[in-house]
Amino acid sequence: MLALYLFAAKVAAVNIPPGILDSIPPYSGEDGDGVIHQPSDEYKQQVSNVAFVLLTCLISLSSLLLLILLAYYVIKRRIRLSEDELMREEENQAYLELNSEEQELYFQSKEYLQDNPSVNGELTLSQNLLIQEKGVRAWEFVKDPMLTNNDLLILNKYELNFFKNFECSSQTNLPIPNKNDVYYFESKIYSLPNADNTKISIGLGCKPYPWFRLPGRHVQSVSYDSDGYRRFNQPFKFPFDNPFPKIVQGDVIGIGLRTRSGTIFFTRNGKKISESKIGGHIKNFKIPNGGQIFPIIGANNLCSVHVNLGQMGFVFIEGNVKKWGFAPLEGTGPAPPIYNKFNTDILLERSEIDDDNNDLTDRENDFPPDFWDIHGNGENNDGDDDDLRRNKEFDHDKFSYNAYSEVNSNDERITLNSLVAPVRPPSYEGEDELEDVPEGFPEDFPEEFPMESTEQQEDDANANDDASEPEVGSSSNDGPSPEPGFPEGASSSGNNDQDE
Repeated sequence: MLALYLFAAKVAAVNIPPGILDSIPPYSGEDGDGVIHQPSDEYKQQVSNVAFVLLTCLISLSSLLLLILLAYYVIKRRIRLSEDELMREEENQAYLELNSEEQELYFQSKEYLQDNPSVNGELTLSQNLLIQEKGVRAWEFVKDPMLTNNDLLILNKYELNFFKNFECSSQTNLPIPNKNDVYYFESKIYSLPNADNTKISIGLGCKPYPWFRLPGRHVQSVSYDSDGYRRFNQPFKFPFDNPFPKIVQGDVIGIGLRTRSGTIFFTRNGKKISESKIGGHIKNFKIPNGGQIFPIIGANNLCSVHVNLGQMGFVFIEGNVKKWGFAPLEGTGPAPPIYNKFNTDILLERSEIDDDNNDLTDRENDFPPDFWDIHGNGENNDGDDDDLRRNKEFDHDKFSYNAYSEVNSNDERITLNSLVAPVRPPSYEGEDELEDVPEGFPEDFPEEFPMESTEQQEDDANANDDASEPEVGSSSNDGPSPEPGFPEGASSSGNNDQDE
């Protein structure tokens, strides 16, 4: 550093203190003479060599950095070109190998995935709370709104019934978590009436995934098909025989995912399937940008598939021992409150109402005027003593408000307390005499029909019976008495015939 300082000072023609020159050979200055000693040629040569080396290193580092940036740009461009070439090659292969219907589905699926980016990130707070409350029951298969029950019917959250002869699939409402190292689920082929013309695909993929396609046909999806092929982002025909066993009715197909490495393995009827023929297990299966992975079940014909996410025991024993289910059977939330005896419960004090006074008289100001008034049927009953007595006697009934009554009704409100018995019970004798009693008896009985006591009614009835009997010794010249039921001067038709 001192040599560089001296070289810079020489170039800048700056006076160097004599003490510095005396301490560094080959300088030999005199004390106090004020003479500046110039460096020797050998020292100048050394300084120029050092500067040349430093400059060369700087240029080399800059050139190396530039080459690295250029190489990165070239490689990235080549990768981009290779991806475009692969896409063009894949499209050309689709035109060559797929029929018109499959081509349409293929290009529609590509547009669907481009327009609908995958779900990314961790589980939301509401999803975590749902899992904490319900456990594995929080997961359920959900069909697309475009599908009807005639196309796909989901029963009890995990029973998928396909009916129509076209491709469709369903995914779960929640993704596979990332807390544990391994997650595993099984699917049982419950019904497969036409195995030769039916293709069932059981796999994993991103969400949203085209509901009109089976899993494994497009990017970010993998599946085990019922024809024995494993598909990984590949919708075309395979040039080799099926490496997996074909699926028949009653088989149980399992799929496991190792979340750390992204490795996927398959099982059939409780045994792992060897994938050595096709290059081993699928590894590093992860959705870009932290995307979530969902189970997908699809079919293209009549069949029924029952899925076990951990709500029951697995056929694969290792999955039971290591508890590879999606969540515990029961929720892990806090326990509900203990229901003790009623005498140990704490009752909150009621507001605005005292315990000693249970009526609502203190709250009369809370209601509008005439809110509890009883309206009659339009007649003026102010002078009716009975009505006043009943109003005073049953004044407490004004608080029994009927919420279903009409607001502006003029009818009297009838309650159990308002149905007051008459002052005197009605008489059950002399029914013929009571037939002409006007309506409203006994309370609305008019003054022109005075009330009679029961004894007076009995005396009148006996007097009428005595008057109807003929007196002994009476003359028969008075003419025949009229027959019952006929007025005086009238006779039956039989008597008239005899007179004629």
